[in-house]
Amino acid sequence: MIRIDAKFSFYKAGQGSFYGGRILHQEINKVFTIVYDCGTNTFITGNSKSLNNEITYFKHHPHYFPHNDEIELLFISHLDYDHVSGLKRLLKEFKVKNIILPYIEKQYRQFFLVSFSENNDPNNDLSLDDYTSFIESPNTFIQNNSTDTQIYFVKSSSETTYQNYDENQLDLNNAYARGTQPNVNPEELNSEPNVSVYENNLQFFIRKDWEFTTYAKSVSAEAIKKLHTSLQKILKKKSNYNLSLEDLKNIVTTKRIEAHKCYTKCIGEINSHGLVLLHGPIGFKRLHGITSSNCELNHCNHCDEYRFDNKNRMLGTLLLGDVSINPKNNPIDLPVAFIKKLDNVHVVQVPHHGSSKNWDFTKFNALKIGANINRWENRILTVCNFGYGNKYGHPSHEVINNLRSIIFLNTQFSRLN
Repeated sequence: MIRIDAKFSFYKAGQGSFYGGRILHQEINKVFTIVYDCGTNTFITGNSKSLNNEITYFKHHPHYFPHNDEIELLFISHLDYDHVSGLKRLLKEFKVKNIILPYIEKQYRQFFLVSFSENNDPNNDLSLDDYTSFIESPNTFIQNNSTDTQIYFVKSSSETTYQNYDENQLDLNNAYARGTQPNVNPEELNSEPNVSVYENNLQFFIRKDWEFTTYAKSVSAEAIKKLHTSLQKILKKKSNYNLSLEDLKNIVTTKRIEAHKCYTKCIGEINSHGLVLLHGPIGFKRLHGITSSNCELNHCNHCDEYRFDNKNRMLGTLLLGDVSINPKNNPIDLPVAFIKKLDNVHVVQVPHHGSSKNWDFTKFNALKIGANINRWENRILTVCNFGYGNKYGHPSHEVINNLRSIIFLNTQFSRLN
């Protein structure tokens, strides 16, 4: 029997997201390190320090097996600052072998620059210039801050036929990609070294034992148009004037408060896109384990509430980033092939920090997440990433009420292992 040990955590990122862990494959005695998002919103004092402490913990803590400084797979859900502010440090301090992110055309992605919210925090690693460079060309930014990193862009498309693992895969000591590559790449990515573009069925596999299945939701052009109009008014530009990246950088620099208000007003619709990730052992049949929390609030009672004995099955994990499942707000339409895998999911990340704009309990139940889990032995667990002190009212009362018996509040003070 092949033995695989896996340990993952939702880290103390506050108003942001940092999820990651390691898989130890006993047969080949190799550790595979995985990360999904790494960032925080800096308007809350101490968030950046908390995130940096967690990156250090992730890098050195023995809880995560003996390891080197490699990241096998780094997934980026979307381009908002609060999900990528720790990216530069990861690229500098780890050898990132593969990075996967949704492809967004430059005319749309430049508007995510307005999500930047600097507060002169000395622990903040991604400056406005860094973030501008990332938005202007994610692949160039990655290549300038790392070596030999393979970059995978996932295009939102109708392609939903998953290929499963490769019986004849020769490279058994590294994660390998499966999916459909388009006949024509986006023009800006043509002839780019170490860059691959895939249709909306990209998967990664560790041997024949672990799968990572992605699905990308396109950005809402209508939401971007609304934000564009709002920002035009700030700069007192005519309606036919197209804002450039330099214009947006100028707005963020000189009119940050007004720009952030515009962004906040449109944020629910804008953040309804992104890269969803489902991962777990292939077949979701043989993983057992313990779930526990590490909380630094004296009055927190989650530590006992979310501990299971090691006889219980731990199955798949579904990471939703900031997508929307609200029918009124550009909802994600997961393909049937993806949805069929969800009945084996045990842990779910609540979308968009628990925003009511991105939430619908009826649609959540319709996904039948964890339908194969024996309710007498176990239950699904939902995790909501947010920061105490945020301006958005996250998580909403609706989300907390709907999920009250199965929700863990993951903040700058609590980590879920």
